Formats: sequence, structure tokens, C-alpha cells
Amino acid sequence: MLGGIPHEASLFQSIRQTVPSVKAVHMSPGGTCRYHAIVSINKRNEGEAKNAIFAAHANSFDIKYVVVTDEEIDIFDMEEVEWTIATRFQADRDLVVVHEAQNSKLDPSTRNGVGSKMGFECTISLDSEEIQNLRVQIPGYNECLDNYINPDKLI
Repeated sequence: MLGGIPHEASLFQSIRQTVPSVKAVHMSPGGTCRYHAIVSINKRNEGEAKNAIFAAHANSFDIKYVVVTDEEIDIFDMEEVEWTIATRFQADRDLVVVHEAQNSKLDPSTRNGVGSKMGFECTISLDSEEIQNLRVQIPGYNECLDNYINPDKLI
């Protein structure tokens, strides 16, 4: 986990050379702070998110998958990242897959350090209408969830 912090800084600098509007980079603990990167950008042009994916993969052969989001997404909150994938991603146009690429030999899923990499382009299209990207809110959801998680509060 300690390696994740300098890796994030290095990745941020590398992506910024290609996509100057990068806002933040997170190497998630679920990806052992080595294999999964989440990148936040202030998208100004179509195609920038895919360029960020390529830059991330070029920065480190360890990185297996990259998620690129818009800047309003909290990339340190994996529930928000999942929400972004669920609502702003379509595999036929937003998935980048590279087969037979160099990966880490420490990754047990590779064949002696050779495997696949992928990227999820989860940004809003610049020409989309604002109404298409509103978050659906269920009234009382947070309170209901809190009561479910903490049933002692009901007593």
C-alpha cells in the first residue's frame, strides 16, 4: 500500500503530459495499489479520456485496468466509481482492450507476465444534454440504509 502513493504521483505526472486537464489519480486498494487506476479529468475534447487510458498503461506495465471519470466523481469512493461505470459506460464504444501486453510477473493471472489490459471511458459526452446525466435520488434512501446497517438505532 505504501507504494501506491508514489505510484499515483508518477502516474499523475505522466498522464498530465498527454491530458493536461487531469485532476486526480487513485491506485485503488482493491487493485493492490498497483493494478487498478482511477483517473479524474476535466474533459475538454472528445478522445481525451482514451488518451488518458493509453498514458496510464504506458506509464507502468503493472496497470491492468484504468477507469477515467469526469472531475465531479470522487475517485476515492469506489461506490461512486461503480456508479460511473454503471451509468456512463457502454462496452461497444467505451471499452479499450489490449491483448498480449507486458504485465507484472507478480500477477498470478498472467502467463509469465503477459496478459491483457483494459480501460473504461466513463466520461460524459460533451454534446450530451444535461438532463441525461442527472443522478437519480430515492427519497429516504440514506436513512433507510442507515437503519438497515445500524438496526440498534431503531430501538
